[in-house]
Parts: sequence; C-alpha cells; structure tokens
Amino acid sequence: MSLRWRIILLVMLAAALSALAGLAVTIGRARVAVRAETEAALNQARTQPAVITGHARHVTHLFVADGTAIPPPSPSHPGVPGWFVALIWDGAPDILLPAPGGQWLLRADPVDEVAEVWSDTVALAWTALVMLALLLAALHVLVGRALAPLHGFAQALDRLAQGQAADMPTGDGIPELTAIGQRIAHLDRELTVARAENAALSHSLIALQDQERAQLARDLHDELGPMLFGIRVDAHAIARAAGTGPVPAGDATARADAIANAAAGIRDLSRRILNRLRPMGLDHLHAADILRDLMDGLARQHADIRFTASLDDDAFTRSEAADLTLYRIAHEALLNALRHGRPTHVSLSIEGDDQGVILRVTDNGGGLGDDAPPGHGIIGMRERVRALGGDFTILTDDAGLTLVQATLPVPLSSPRTQEHHG
Repeated sequence: MSLRWRIILLVMLAAALSALAGLAVTIGRARVAVRAETEAALNQARTQPAVITGHARHVTHLFVADGTAIPPPSPSHPGVPGWFVALIWDGAPDILLPAPGGQWLLRADPVDEVAEVWSDTVALAWTALVMLALLLAALHVLVGRALAPLHGFAQALDRLAQGQAADMPTGDGIPELTAIGQRIAHLDRELTVARAENAALSHSLIALQDQERAQLARDLHDELGPMLFGIRVDAHAIARAAGTGPVPAGDATARADAIANAAAGIRDLSRRILNRLRPMGLDHLHAADILRDLMDGLARQHADIRFTASLDDDAFTRSEAADLTLYRIAHEALLNALRHGRPTHVSLSIEGDDQGVILRVTDNGGGLGDDAPPGHGIIGMRERVRALGGDFTILTDDAGLTLVQATLPVPLSSPRTQEHHG
C-alpha cells in the first residue's frame, strides 16, 4: 500500500471513529430525553384524571373491564427499525387506575419521539457520509500534492546511483521534505567531490605505477647491466687465459674478486628492488622491530638530527595489510621530512587501541610550503590509508612543525590471529 493511501486511511479511520462517537453520544442523549419526556407524560396522566378522557401526548389509555385480560403492548413503530427502537426505548411499566366496572390502563407511547430521533439520526448519518466522502477527495488531492516531491527524490537518487547530478526538487516548502532534499543535495555534493578525487587518484596511481616501473627499469639498466657485463668480461678473460696456459694467480684472483664484487652488487640491488616492492622482513620479523631498525639506520646516516620513536606493539599484527601500510607510510613520511625540510628533530609515534591504530610522524623542518603540490609519495600514502577505510592528514603550523597523521580503523585481532600472523 502506498504512503498516500496509508495516510488517507488513517485520517479516514479517525474521522469515522469520531462520527461513530458523535452518533453514540446523540443516541445516548436521545434515550435519556425520550424516557424523561415519556415518564413525565405518564405521571401527568396519573395525577390528572381528566387527561384520561382526552388526548395525552406519549400516553395511550384503554378501559379494561373487570374479568378482561390486559392486552400486551404493541411493538409497532412505523418507519423505524426494531434495533433502533431497542436502542432508544426499553419500555416503561403500565399504570392501572380503578374505575367503575373495570380499570383504566395507561401505557407509554413514545412512537413520535422515537420516529423523530430516527429521522435526526438518519440525517446526521447522511451528513457524516457526505463529509467523509468530501474529506476523502480532499485528502487524496492534498496528500498527493504534499508527497509529490518524494517522486523527485527517488529520481534524484537514481541519478546519483548512475553518477549524474541529482537536480534536487525544492520540497514545495514542506519543512520535513525540504530537510530531506537538503540532505540529498549535500550527498550529491559529497559524491561529486569523491568522484573527482577518485578520478584524480586513479590518474595519480597510474602515474605512480609508471614512475615505479621507470625507476625499476633505470635501476636494472644503469646498475644491473654494467655489473652483468663486467661478470661476462671477466669470465671470458679467465677462459681465454686458461686456453693459452696456466692463469697467473694474481690475474685469476683479481678477476674472481671482480666477479664476486659484481655478484654482491647484484644481490644488494635485488634486495633494494624487492624491499621497495615489499619489505622482506615483514614475513619474518615484527613490524615494530623493522621500524625501530629503520629509525636507527636514519639516525646513523644523519647524526645531526635527533630521531625518537614511540611504538606500541599492540598496534601491530592486526592484519598483514595494516602492518604493510604502517611501514610504507612511516617510511615515506620520514624520508619526506628529510627530503623537503631541514629538521633537527624527527619523531615517529604509533598507538593502538581496540578499535584502530594512529600513526604520527612529526618534524620541525618547515614542511612542504603552502604552494607545493602533493607529490606521488603523498598521494600514495593517502590512497593506502583510504584503502583501509582510514583518514590521512598533513598539517604544518606557523612554527614550521609538520604533522603527518594516519588513522586506520583496524580492530584488535584475536590471539589466534596474532599467533598465526607472527
């Protein structure tokens, strides 16, 4: 059933109950009035014998001779249904007055009163039916007009689902519908911004992937290629020397050392590439320990900068994706603090509770500057956090203190999950 008809039926039900209540009150009052008037007429006939021989309203008189049975009362009420008569009149005791040769029978006769009440009740019922019909028609029109904006809201939501502008209706001045329209319009604006951000992030991610591939290609070409070429040259030199006779020890040692150094360089390069793709230590070590090692390494490389770390072990081992995200964001934020500023103090803080984890990286290096566009590193950090449903912010105050904060809504894992992850 539609909302329009539900409202109409509720109002009509209330109106019908009100009409029935009015009818009940009318019948109750008519019942009391008929009894009072009829009893008054009987009392008058009993106290005024002259009334017997004349005409008395609401009273019938009949002479009953001695030895004759008293006739029963006549139930006839022309034009009035019996059930209505029963509602209005439940009878009154007969009055017998002695007379020569018999007695006078005085009996209540409210026929005209009952007929009058029935006529008034029928008129009232027809009036109520006509009013209910008019009310139904008026409600159908007015409720339909009042709820018309709901169809516009449904169309607006359909357009939103299709990625189009909502084009919200006004709500026709109805406060409740206007409030709903304003909320849908706000949702439209939020979705427009989100779609624009998603499009920008998609382009940025594609650019970031291309940049990573280009960096890997440069590393392989610029570093791996020369080392492989050197190994090949030294191996061919050893083979040629061995073909002409015994190879001098010094020459063989030098060639072997060159090959070993090239192999070590290839190993280091492979580790750097693999660590950029995925930190290998996360499969075997606690993420907090890896971040502490990272801070210690940065402290050794930058002796003029003070590095501090406050890491809550309970913030880790919640999920593999969360640990990797914490490492990536901390690593990128720390390197950004060193690249884009001249800090004297850099701190890393990671705290966890039952509902999630908060990562903060602060430095006093001055930040990126108001006109500096966000780089691929910042875009990557923001996208990693959003992928887990979190929030990412970067703030710089007037004193040059920069805060990078990431909130990840990852609840605390069960002990079994932590043991399996560890």
